[in-house]
Amino acid sequence: MPQSTMICRRAHMRKISTLLMSLLAAISFTLVSSGTANAAASGILAQTVPGAGNCATPKGNSTANGTIITTWDCTGDPLQQWSIDNSGYIRHKKSGKCLTPSGNASGTNGAVLTLWTCTNDSSQRFVDGWDQIWTQYGGKCITNKGDNLGNGVYLTLWTCGSNPVPSSQRWGIF
Repeated sequence: MPQSTMICRRAHMRKISTLLMSLLAAISFTLVSSGTANAAASGILAQTVPGAGNCATPKGNSTANGTIITTWDCTGDPLQQWSIDNSGYIRHKKSGKCLTPSGNASGTNGAVLTLWTCTNDSSQRFVDGWDQIWTQYGGKCITNKGDNLGNGVYLTLWTCGSNPVPSSQRWGIF
């Protein structure tokens, strides 16, 4: 094979290689970017236990600071609508307030969850994981008080369970 043909083929292969690497980088960037964008969720904050049908609902349908969050039958009411943003703030759609452990005690077992004006406090940040939601700082899971699955039960924080996840800690935003 003549040397000029080999040089042309090498140059052509370098161009193809560069094009493929650029394409791969663009695809990787798109996948990473879309993964971040999809981290936010919006809908109801509901138990994922089959048959439970419970949603996080402000006690007495109040939206005042300090209102305790309880479990109640899911109705689709705007009072049961929540969203989580990419920073981990779970916002109550009707009031715009954040899900907040009482006393900002994100690492304390038994801390009752309340509505509170959103601040930049780390205690208001959560992680929406697979079948569980936990505090970013403290690592405590949203848990029905006393492991009770009925209506009117306070939502609290407790050490996350696993293998299997306790029914009282199976929460997600859908």
